[in-house]
Amino acid sequence: MTLFDDVIRQMRALLPEKPTLSEAYRGELCAESGDKNAILFRRDTAYELGGSGKPGVSSVLFGETGASQDEVLVFGKDLCGLTQDAAFAHLTIVQLKADCEEDLRYEQLKEIGFRLFQLYPKGYHVRISPSAGKEQVRVAKDALRITKPLSFVNVGCSLIRLLRECPDVARVQTVFITEESVDYTALGALSRRAKSITEAVQHTMQPGALDCASCKMKPLCDEIDGLKELHFKKGGKT
Repeated sequence: MTLFDDVIRQMRALLPEKPTLSEAYRGELCAESGDKNAILFRRDTAYELGGSGKPGVSSVLFGETGASQDEVLVFGKDLCGLTQDAAFAHLTIVQLKADCEEDLRYEQLKEIGFRLFQLYPKGYHVRISPSAGKEQVRVAKDALRITKPLSFVNVGCSLIRLLRECPDVARVQTVFITEESVDYTALGALSRRAKSITEAVQHTMQPGALDCASCKMKPLCDEIDGLKELHFKKGGKT
């Protein structure tokens, strides 16, 4: 899918040239599952990512991952290297199967995005606000004290496993960012733009939504290559 290409390119341009850590997906690296109803109190928390008023960016994008395999990338300190609340961004790029693009449905994107809410690694408590494009994570003290401390690699592999359960997913690259020099404000703005593109895809599925003069999505359609074509294709026009 090309709709998100420009946003993905701009996000990558904000990151350091090379990741601190890169790991291909392996099932044995997945984190131990936790209780989805568990509450992690502040006294049991080592630190909070996106906490204390610091940025916490979350975005799911659809496009080419640029890799030949599912992978986890980390820019900045890993979980065991952090000691206090920090700015945080979590980007997940999902490459759809080639034969799915002609029959793209909003439900596909919605199902894939919903998988983030099914991620419950033990000692890693996630709170996501899709409307604001924000993500906060509390990391348990106990998760960092064990023989093999919890890592972003463990969390990322767990998410990849969840996403690969969706039949339309071909490849996944999930990126965790704690690097202090990154412009999180710019990442947040791009995350909101990606959400607008997903909403525009949803709009194309609505019957009768073909009057460009009165459509609230027109400015976005004019800017994003392929969005207008998708709109009219779904509307039954050539």
